[in-house]
Amino acid sequence: MKHSAKSPLRIVVASAAVASLTLAACSGGDDTAPTTTGAPETSAAPTTAAATTTTTTVPTSQVSAPPTSAPDVLRMPLTGEPIEDASEIPERPALVVKVPTYGRGARPQAGLNRADIVFETIINDGATRLIAVYHSDGTGENPVGPIRSGRAQDIPLLTMLNRPLMAWSGGNPAVTRAFEDAADAGDLVNLNNVRGSGDLFFRRSGRTAPNNLFSNTDLLWSASPDDYEQPVAVFPYLAPGEQPDGDEAQVIEVRLDTIDVLWEYDEATGKYLRWQDGIEHGTEEAGQVAADNVVVMLMDYGVNRFDGNPDMQAYGSNPVLIFSGGTVRMGVWLRFAPEDGYGFYDNVEDLNPLGLLAGNTWVEFPRNQDGTVTIDETDFELPTTSVVPTTTPN
Repeated sequence: MKHSAKSPLRIVVASAAVASLTLAACSGGDDTAPTTTGAPETSAAPTTAAATTTTTTVPTSQVSAPPTSAPDVLRMPLTGEPIEDASEIPERPALVVKVPTYGRGARPQAGLNRADIVFETIINDGATRLIAVYHSDGTGENPVGPIRSGRAQDIPLLTMLNRPLMAWSGGNPAVTRAFEDAADAGDLVNLNNVRGSGDLFFRRSGRTAPNNLFSNTDLLWSASPDDYEQPVAVFPYLAPGEQPDGDEAQVIEVRLDTIDVLWEYDEATGKYLRWQDGIEHGTEEAGQVAADNVVVMLMDYGVNRFDGNPDMQAYGSNPVLIFSGGTVRMGVWLRFAPEDGYGFYDNVEDLNPLGLLAGNTWVEFPRNQDGTVTIDETDFELPTTSVVPTTTPN
């Protein structure tokens, strides 16, 4: 891991105060919002500057679904790669695979660098799990996994992907019922290893259970229903040839409860390379985990009614940090309906969109708390205004 010899300046992302937003409930919701989870507070890192946010609410009627590109630019939906003809978009649904980050045999994982998008969420016991989303990559005979259990908090995240295939190893009865209900509602296609889809998965030798369950994308895509739909864009992108106009930022540190993640920009490749808990995060077949964009979305977490695990907010807003091309841009994310992707904006007054570079994207979802994000050798402040939600129940 390479670092500059100069003493780093560290900035801690400050959590915003809570304000009220009227939001539509997501699929499978109940009548009360979850309470704030009682997870241990993370200790704040040393700082040279800490910004304080003020709170502004925005009526949902003033914000539409996130723009994805100029109307004359055709793109791969989940990477933003410009294409010449819509026929280049693969005729298949998005495929979601649940992948662990911790435990004996969990790493190295297979297939992570072939995913268009990877979301990292906090789950039980202070651990995280990956939601790897595949669509554009057609080399599907190589394994993907290990494949682990789902969480009820996954469901509102998946609704933006236009009825994706959901490959997971199963869960407790309440979570299983939540996924079955979501499948019945047309929100996803349920590929549960222990309930009806076991022929799509296999155990690999040399791995320790439960981290020995794998599949491959061709096998999983073979379960696509006849009435499948292609995914739609879930992020905004910069115009072709446009470069991000943010401040220089080389090293990103993200604390997800007890999991410490570090991303470092590699100028030679234009990608961000990942470490976890001080160890280089390798993959089986493609070297170190790498991403064209790293998006850090500050999230409020409650307690999920289905499983008692952390419940990540599905809608509303909070601060966002977008890392692309060795720069960082700070703003707010917005999402208000199940079919919406995420909108990224510089502030809630002007709503100027912040686009990503075309390519694969990792999204980190740390808690909206002080001390969860630091940016080395960069001294600048958070936006002075932000929208902050009440969490919509799952």
